[in-house]
Amino acid sequence: MKRLFIIILTLQVITNVSYAQDTLAGNYPKLNIPSGRHIIKEVVTVTGKLTVEAGAKIEFIESGVLVCESVVEMVGKNHNIELFGKNKQEGVGLIIKNTDSSQVEISNVIFRGLQLPIFFDFGWKRISVNISDNEFVNNIGKVSVLQVLNPPFNFNQSSDFIPFRINHNLFTGNNAALYFEDLKSDHVKVEITNNTFANNSIYGFKNYNISTNLIYGRADQLFSRFSAKLEGNSFVSNYLIDNLSDTIVHIANFGVYGTDKTFDLANNYWGSPIKETIFKGLYDQALNYNAPKINIDPFLTEPDKKSPSHIYSIKNGDNDIELSDTLTLKEGLKSLKILSNNKLDINNLIFGYSFFKDDSGMKKTDTTLTYSIQAINDLSNKISITKQTNPLKKVGYYYLSGILDANGNSVPEIKVGYSNYLKDLRRRKLLAEFYKEKKLADSLKTPPKAIDSIKNTFQKIEAPMKSRFEVGIQTGGAIFTGTISNQNIFKNEMNLYNALHVNYTIFSNLSGGLTIASFKLSNSDYASSNNEEIARGMKFSTSMLTISPSIQYDYVDNRLYSKARKIRPSIGIGLDIATFNPTGTYKGKEYNLQPLGTGGQLTDSVKGNAGYSLMALGYFVNFKIKYQLNRFNSVGIHFSFHKSMSDYLDDVGPDPYPNVKTLLTNTKIDGIAAAYFSNPTSRFITPGQLRSSPSKPTDSFIQFGFFYSRRLFK
Repeated sequence: MKRLFIIILTLQVITNVSYAQDTLAGNYPKLNIPSGRHIIKEVVTVTGKLTVEAGAKIEFIESGVLVCESVVEMVGKNHNIELFGKNKQEGVGLIIKNTDSSQVEISNVIFRGLQLPIFFDFGWKRISVNISDNEFVNNIGKVSVLQVLNPPFNFNQSSDFIPFRINHNLFTGNNAALYFEDLKSDHVKVEITNNTFANNSIYGFKNYNISTNLIYGRADQLFSRFSAKLEGNSFVSNYLIDNLSDTIVHIANFGVYGTDKTFDLANNYWGSPIKETIFKGLYDQALNYNAPKINIDPFLTEPDKKSPSHIYSIKNGDNDIELSDTLTLKEGLKSLKILSNNKLDINNLIFGYSFFKDDSGMKKTDTTLTYSIQAINDLSNKISITKQTNPLKKVGYYYLSGILDANGNSVPEIKVGYSNYLKDLRRRKLLAEFYKEKKLADSLKTPPKAIDSIKNTFQKIEAPMKSRFEVGIQTGGAIFTGTISNQNIFKNEMNLYNALHVNYTIFSNLSGGLTIASFKLSNSDYASSNNEEIARGMKFSTSMLTISPSIQYDYVDNRLYSKARKIRPSIGIGLDIATFNPTGTYKGKEYNLQPLGTGGQLTDSVKGNAGYSLMALGYFVNFKIKYQLNRFNSVGIHFSFHKSMSDYLDDVGPDPYPNVKTLLTNTKIDGIAAAYFSNPTSRFITPGQLRSSPSKPTDSFIQFGFFYSRRLFK
């Protein structure tokens, strides 16, 4: 009886957990997301009002993205709404698109671990936008944290404009910039006020340019009715990071380009009271004579109290000297003096020191320090270290975390000496690569072992024909890597792959095979990290059936069975004969895309009014590792890369965008659906622009997984 009770209780707990996690999918005319945990794994589109209630926690996984076409109301309390990416499978974020006479209200929300937290897509329009009192923390995407493209330019009245307010937000630990297509505009009035930008990284190369700044955009004379207002903001320790070496290049706060003469950035704190230091992190006419000249006067010598709480200055507690970003820490500090713009709660401070154990290795030591705190005044505290931390005098850095403000909000983590620590880390990586290459070079000096002549490479097998056959089953995943795909393979959609494989041993190290496989390929442009591909908005799914003959080179003599040689790698090439049928969904109905002629194939007399073929040839290379269980049975893993000779597996080939009117008139099945699938986002196109732009219209896919095979006869 007791055991039965435990089983029932366990089932109830599992059921409650499954109900507690609501998975959102598909299209919604309107959507209310209540308090609780929710998951988004794919493109979720809301054509009407989107409401996110206080207490909602939304996890975005891989290609997960929330597309909003109307009202957005996301108002939390004390940052109790969270939009976050799953660790190592981070999703995209929020996309605002479509023209609508509604508003966007986002406040008291935490955005963390996302690829692109908020993206205002091409041709968006709302009556107003308010993004206030939010936290953008540790977002991993290197494209943008917040990206605002231009609305349409056909407003009915010249007096119409969109108030766009970004107020009292905290941006910290992010890997990308805030991008505004136009910082001067006739239609968008941007106000960026009282925000804190602290400890953010912008990835690029050592050549400092416009886009490698925390905030950047264009300022032209042509559209200048509203110049962006940036006041009361605090910029502290925002750096350009070199992609190749992962080291800090220099400070990078703001960049502007365009035909205007000047751009005003008065009344902001730029991390230093010294004007020469401030301009090291600004990209303007001083670095590019075609850009406007930035005016920072008057500038703040300390942050405004209205900005989110943060530490803006760290000094040596013994002599009150400012600790610079280029400080090399070997001698241990006795105390630190920290200055903040608001009163802090440092009772739960985590104070540590990280350093390398030796002069060249990669092993690191993290130590938690013992300390005492002395409050100098409401905005300054002295932290004294009570125990020596670095007796061997190794290069390292101090870190301070776990600090809160008076309202219980998190304060950005502080690192002292981190810049030179990264340089030392880079040096150690280069040393490790050097020693690895040297070891390889030394091994090549060893005389090679004698090898068999080419004549003996493939030896004829004296064995009955029936004993050479081997039959196996394969399963695993298939990932599309063609036109509609992310450059990062792991960001694409994966589908189940199943196959039957027959193998015939020809020679001792050579075999032939035939594989019959069934699987699905699918992908969405919204999973891409390329802004133009996201703007294209294509999405597809296709069922594949392939027959694939192949030839395989086996590195181990396949005539032998030896317990010492159970692991048997092989490599091969082959030919694909495939049938496919791309489909898409419009208003809840699934359509076959080829009969719609979405690339204008059925309306183009030059092409003979014929659609593309649903059969295609292709070729592939594959790699297998087999583990021989016994003389007859084996298991293993397989990987293959397939290149198709058709560019239409995803329905997107090298065709120009067709004329919408022609599609509506001449498409026999459903002209409206054909027009939608030809250009799902109704993006602006130039004459002759290809639907496959900006990608190359070449389709490919990969397959991988496990297999089991059995030799049929003795």
